[in-house]
Amino acid sequence: MSRNLLNKAAPDKTVPLKWLVKIFFEILIKTGIVIFGLGIIFYSITISRNWNRFDFFIFLFGLSGLMLIIAAAAFGRIIRFIKKFPKWLKITGLALICIFAVSFIITEAIIISGMRQNAPQTKTDYVIVLGCQVVGIYPSVPLIRRVNAAENYLKDHEDVKVIVSGGQGPGEAITEAEAMRKLLTDRGMDKERILTENRSSNTKENLMFSDELYNLKEKNIVIVTTDYHMFRSLAIAKKLGLKNVSALPSRSQRSALPVYLFREYFAVMLYAITGRI
Repeated sequence: MSRNLLNKAAPDKTVPLKWLVKIFFEILIKTGIVIFGLGIIFYSITISRNWNRFDFFIFLFGLSGLMLIIAAAAFGRIIRFIKKFPKWLKITGLALICIFAVSFIITEAIIISGMRQNAPQTKTDYVIVLGCQVVGIYPSVPLIRRVNAAENYLKDHEDVKVIVSGGQGPGEAITEAEAMRKLLTDRGMDKERILTENRSSNTKENLMFSDELYNLKEKNIVIVTTDYHMFRSLAIAKKLGLKNVSALPSRSQRSALPVYLFREYFAVMLYAITGRI
């Protein structure tokens, strides 16, 4: 690209200042994109190593960094290749890119706004803690943080019962509900205050099965889940007919938040397309 700009310069080989400025900013922008792409790849590798497991969305996140680097390095060739496409295909492709960009920005803004909600000070009938991964018999860090948030709230509201919700998934020796129940009882909570739902495998089932067991539609409910997951959880609850729901977000691991937000976008879009929110 830069060579093409130089070839278009004046015949006396004197490069006008405006061309030099244009070349400088082109190089600067490309360099910035490459550095940003490398940063995404390095971040994805670091998170993947910390989690010590393959995660599709971490892989996809890292792949997006690689695509940025390729786009910056081969920008001129990509543009020349795209120019060969029919006009209708170019317009369609541009429209799809714009739709994705706008939907991504709006959805992420909604997700982030949901992270800042606080539990109400009004009367609460039940606190529902949504399940999360259990490693063998041990609750994962996000699940512990959810239990911590619920426990702090329950200490200040001693007349409120808690529903721990979550079934048993791959790699889990016990149900997520059992892991949370054990964590709370080990910390001295009265067993009579802890109700369980141990069949669910996703957020919708967490709330749906809990409602089937404890008739929650007319009750005042506080949902406890990780902050980035709160918007989707509340939207599902309202879709299921739970009328009086409030949020108590637990803090997510900030070092992994970009991956969480990236993954949550696709989850929200999937739930929206399939009519679950």
